Amino acid sequence: MMRSISVCLTILAMLAALGGAPAAAASLDELRQSGAVGERYDGYVVVRSAAAGAAAVAAKVNAQRRRIYQTRAKEQGITASQVGTVYAPKIFSGAPAGTWFQAANGSWRRK
Repeated sequence: MMRSISVCLTILAMLAALGGAPAAAASLDELRQSGAVGERYDGYVVVRSAAAGAAAVAAKVNAQRRRIYQTRAKEQGITASQVGTVYAPKIFSGAPAGTWFQAANGSWRRK
């Protein structure tokens, strides 16, 4: 029971932290809506087109997520890639309409 509560709190804290600063979150959402960046099955952002600022925003967001995944992985006794894979669907579900998601097989689908 306590483990379930701990996991739920961890998920909520991580999702709150994934947004970053308001300006970065707005830029990420704009880039996702335009299709310039998408979300991957492993919990990271991927650049889909050479839109202005897309690579910089993706690098910043991925660095933040990497730190979060590494922290959560140590807490849970699993790998950071496992953490990212668990959170990817949650990130996608919270993403704005128009966001692209890349599956593990390389295929894309749009929200």
